[in-house]
Amino acid sequence: MTKVNIISESCKGVESCGICIYVCPKGLFGPSSDMNSFGYIPPKIQNIDECTGCQNCMIYCPDFAIVVQGRYREEETAEEDEYE
Repeated sequence: MTKVNIISESCKGVESCGICIYVCPKGLFGPSSDMNSFGYIPPKIQNIDECTGCQNCMIYCPDFAIVVQGRYREEETAEEDEYE
């Protein structure tokens, strides 16, 4: 299972940035209902079960506010184990 951690205090928000919304191939990011202490509205994941773990959001986030752990890496490891 993929785990996506959004560090809301590091995020410039979906209105000022929103790169995560555009780079997610599944369109899983949307605005949260909370505001961080800087007045920005960070994103939230709409349906984590649909996340592929591609890490696009983490790679392209200019604020390093998203950390992805899970499914994508686990599948790579499983494929590597088959050849050993």
